[in-house]
Amino acid sequence: MPGPSIAVVHLIRKANGIEPFAQFLVSYRRHADPTDHDLVLIFKDFKADEDAPFLSLLGDVAYKRYDFAGDGGLDIGPYVAVANDLKYDYFCFLNSFSQIEGDNWLTFLFNALTTAPQAGIVGATGSWESSGALDPPFPNIHVRSNGFMMSSACLQQMSFIDIRDKEDARAMESGPNSFTQQVRDQGKKPYLVDRYGTVWAEADWPQSATFRSGRQAGLMISDNRTRAFELGDDWTREYLYDMAWTGKPSSANPFKRHKLRHRLRRLIQPKRPQR
Repeated sequence: MPGPSIAVVHLIRKANGIEPFAQFLVSYRRHADPTDHDLVLIFKDFKADEDAPFLSLLGDVAYKRYDFAGDGGLDIGPYVAVANDLKYDYFCFLNSFSQIEGDNWLTFLFNALTTAPQAGIVGATGSWESSGALDPPFPNIHVRSNGFMMSSACLQQMSFIDIRDKEDARAMESGPNSFTQQVRDQGKKPYLVDRYGTVWAEADWPQSATFRSGRQAGLMISDNRTRAFELGDDWTREYLYDMAWTGKPSSANPFKRHKLRHRLRRLIQPKRPQR
């Protein structure tokens, strides 16, 4: 009897250029997963013949193609379109900047989604950050959209807004009606999964070392934001850790370090242990 059908959906955004896709393919080949699945590639905003350099990279990689017209919807819009149009039991979504960092990544996500108590969404990274004025207050627990997995049945019970800009996409990721909150409304729970297959309940996410903590030693799927933490200096990592996990970031914002008042604040604030 055949097993459940699984789509691994990767977004290729023309405006991002070919390099992110090339890096994703390197990671996908390096960490080939034994769980049976279809690789679904979303070609976003491509016109005739513009995809040729991208297709040339695929070689013998088997895939199914999905075309998304225009450059709207950021990543969430195309994800929703695929989930509505394609018939699979489970969807694993990876954005344009995602890279796979460990073996058995899909197996670990699928096992967590199908065996963890009341699991409704599982992801490689998550946060407690409240990043917008309309977000729920800290701790605003949510799975990040760079790499996550859900069942089609769960997705079909959700409501989605039109994604017109980054604020709309942020609302679907971390707002009061986010993916994670809608999973909760269905009586289910969110989980994170690290590169070793350990499944983390939401109360333990800061200790999972998957996102902006523990040098991200447990990170299974990286993206541009995890790489910003990895490449940051102590000041940057401390600030980002607090944004994600304490809700009390320093007033010495490293992203405004060119301003004198932020440099002065940093000088008078004690240095904390490295995260």
